[in-house]
Amino acid sequence: MAYGLENFVDFISSLVVLWRFYCPHEPDAALLAALQKREERASVAISIVIGMLGIFVFTVGIVDILNRDEDRDLSLLFTISFVSIIVFGSLTIMKFKYAQDLDSPSLYKDGICSLIGTCLSASLLLTTAIIDKAPGAWVLDPIVSLLIGISATIYGFMVVFNVVKNGVPIFAREYWITNDEKESDTATSNQELPSVEGSEQKTENEENDTEHEMI
Repeated sequence: MAYGLENFVDFISSLVVLWRFYCPHEPDAALLAALQKREERASVAISIVIGMLGIFVFTVGIVDILNRDEDRDLSLLFTISFVSIIVFGSLTIMKFKYAQDLDSPSLYKDGICSLIGTCLSASLLLTTAIIDKAPGAWVLDPIVSLLIGISATIYGFMVVFNVVKNGVPIFAREYWITNDEKESDTATSNQELPSVEGSEQKTENEENDTEHEMI
């Protein structure tokens, strides 16, 4: 369950990053400012998601230990974990690279989500190999989940704590729902449309030019 949820969380965090960089037309100063404001909100949102993922992974680890949940379909686990290491590992490398090139904390945190998936996949492959030789070592899998869950929870909510400590009103509705982007779109549209006064002046000048030509 923890592994499946991590896939879903990684998908959600990537959607947040796509929203942060979404730019349907050539950006002007107003749109660039709006995109920069999205950066902060996207970074906070992904941090919250990472913290919640950590809590869930930690909880699943506790439940597995209490219920002595032993893995049985080892061949399936081998296949899934091996493929996932390649997929999540590649995503992690690409996201960290572009986060550095674009100076984007939100994309970096999205890379953290993929890194968690890589770690879960690697631990799944390793523990499955150990359990295949020593079935009594099934407890290794939930222990790894506990460690990853604790790490993700601390990282995610420490970022949120620091943001709140710096006075950012992330609990206010206005912080998440603003009209800045609409205003920037309106400003862009107004810049593209010629003013009425300018059009009238241009028409008068054309009429004067016509009269001079007739004379």
